[in-house]
Amino acid sequence: MFEPYILLPHALPVLTLAAAADLALGDRDHPIHPVRLMGAAISWAEKRARALLWKEFFAGLFMAVSLTVFTFLLVYGLGSLFLHLSLLLYLLFATICISYGLCLRCLADEALKVFRALDANDLPLARRRLSMLVTRETQGMDKVAVSRAVIETVSENFVDGVCSPWFYAVLGGPALCLSFKMVSTLDSMVGYRNKRYENLGKAAAKMDDAANFIPARLSVLFVALSGLICFGKGPFKTIKGTIRDARTQSSPNSGFPEAAFAHVLGVSLGGPALYQGVLRDHPLMNRQARPPGPIDIKRAIVLLYSSALIFYLAPIIIVALTF
Repeated sequence: MFEPYILLPHALPVLTLAAAADLALGDRDHPIHPVRLMGAAISWAEKRARALLWKEFFAGLFMAVSLTVFTFLLVYGLGSLFLHLSLLLYLLFATICISYGLCLRCLADEALKVFRALDANDLPLARRRLSMLVTRETQGMDKVAVSRAVIETVSENFVDGVCSPWFYAVLGGPALCLSFKMVSTLDSMVGYRNKRYENLGKAAAKMDDAANFIPARLSVLFVALSGLICFGKGPFKTIKGTIRDARTQSSPNSGFPEAAFAHVLGVSLGGPALYQGVLRDHPLMNRQARPPGPIDIKRAIVLLYSSALIFYLAPIIIVALTF
């Protein structure tokens, strides 16, 4: 019978320390960073998959499934070995794995850099810093467009970088958390609709959609609750508006956190954006509201932190009350 990871005796200290490490230290980049290693593995596997299989879709499916399963088995095996050798070694290993799966502090810090550039009236610098966060073209953006793009990426990555890795860490510990991270990294590297990856990356993109499906919808509840606590925004109104607007978006997941942020902050999100020279006009969310400004980036960061903390605490509180 499957037992969620959080019910294991050593789970609570691991999860607590992992969340605290991410909040305190952020994303510590170094040559053996798990995501960097995943990226290297994906690049290596892409060449082999293309050479071995003549159908790009099946090559991509084989690559995505193999790398995800390998990640789970590797982390699970190492965790079992460390637990057999020493509980302290296991606690350290598991904490490091899950903390690298989370990117709350890093996401907030990068958004804050853009705000500071806008606050200093340095629009070119704000565009450059934004370009490190988004795939859309940032040249020619005004303050409203920059602010909108930052809030959209903060809200979308609230799911990818906070809710989903935590959700899978609670369910399956470091192995499932980093398996999700592999799926997410695959999607960010090959999950594009262009000539090179249209077929090869399709499986990775679908896996990412499936992995984020439940966390994306759960995120709305926590953003709405945080909106009540931080801004006095009625949660039922937020949820109702979010469900209405999320259905208009082409993405099966990103519209939910983006719409929730839009309604809590009282701004409109979406609209036209340029991607590699192609203009895409996304439906507006909370269309009757005002356009966002630089100050709304700071408010979005507050909403990000508070929503994440509630999301982190929820399973711990539920377990404590149940047992």
